[in-house]
Amino acid sequence: MTDNTIVVAHRIPSAVTPLGEWLGEVADRVVLITSKEAADEYARAFPEVIGVADYSGSDEVVERLDELCRTRNVTRIVYGTEDDILRLARVRTRYGIAGLGEAQALPYRDKALMKDAVREAVRTPSYLVPPGPDEAASFAARTGWPVVVKPRLGYGSRGVVVATSEAMLRAEVEARPADDVLLEEFVPGDVYHVDGFMRDGEVVLSQPSRYLNGCLAFQEGRPLGSVQLDADDPVARAFETFVPAVIGALPPTELTPFHLEAFLHEATGELYFCEIAARLGGAHVFETLTQVTGVNPVRTWYRHQVGLVEEPRFRHGTDRYGWLLVPPQAGTLDAIHDLPLPEGVVQYRANFQPPHSFDGAHASTDAVVSFVVGGESSQHVERSLRSCIRWAAEALRWTTS
Repeated sequence: MTDNTIVVAHRIPSAVTPLGEWLGEVADRVVLITSKEAADEYARAFPEVIGVADYSGSDEVVERLDELCRTRNVTRIVYGTEDDILRLARVRTRYGIAGLGEAQALPYRDKALMKDAVREAVRTPSYLVPPGPDEAASFAARTGWPVVVKPRLGYGSRGVVVATSEAMLRAEVEARPADDVLLEEFVPGDVYHVDGFMRDGEVVLSQPSRYLNGCLAFQEGRPLGSVQLDADDPVARAFETFVPAVIGALPPTELTPFHLEAFLHEATGELYFCEIAARLGGAHVFETLTQVTGVNPVRTWYRHQVGLVEEPRFRHGTDRYGWLLVPPQAGTLDAIHDLPLPEGVVQYRANFQPPHSFDGAHASTDAVVSFVVGGESSQHVERSLRSCIRWAAEALRWTTS
């Protein structure tokens, strides 16, 4: 076998990630596994495109990968999203293919192993993998209420619940698989995320941001937003030591993006580790990173994974950027009125055309409309984002159920 096949597993549509353009030099060697919905668009870019009906929820992606690895000389397996990190890492390990292997990937996916790895390096909330509801109740008695309950292998804030009573906590623990539940001490305060690149256990790029409303805002139907911090912000300065400590405690990788989340305790002003992923942040993180650095991080990462290695030259712009996701309500979106967009908007996207019915939001990244904004400082960006929230309240017309 001498064909040197590159397999790319990627479910994002080509309108967002034009892989054919980005990977043109090796397109003739690429087999793309993607969703059925995105397959037709990519068929024009690659000689072999495999469409999978249930991309994230079925075993077909791995089955197709196994078949390719058995019958071809697969030299690289490329991933981009959280649902692919671990399952593709296991395939690499199974066939001895270079890249992120299972042992490396697990601490970036399993939140219990992740916290085990970093707790000596940075302040980490108390946590427990509870054997049962009795142990969960004892944990709450030690740490106090509320208690955060989450899946160990979850993403997009799916399945995250803040339990406020023993009865609620017991019910949550009993309803979840024993091997996929984690309890965490609740840390009051703002939530931050840091996005960038790491390599060989060191930080290559690091851009801290602060969430507006928090990652669980979608559960209440409120928008989720993010504002990049100014370089001289005290919290940004604190991350200059916090982020390298976290990354240095985890398995080293090739040039890989990371998305780290942390809490700033409202009483003590200390940073607490939440979690980290070995991929780019969701929502519009890649657009805001592109704006501030002048480098498209998705393109850079994919080209690196297929072997088109280039040293990224990130600039450090002084302007700041942010994004906003407006989640669906439980009901029908009847209209989106054509109102003038707020000042500072550099990208606006309507993801659905009315009329369209929803049963609410299921993840932090679910959005009816979204915005990317820019400004000369974090303060200007936040002001623009709050104007976007008001715009959405006026422009979106709902009949709620």
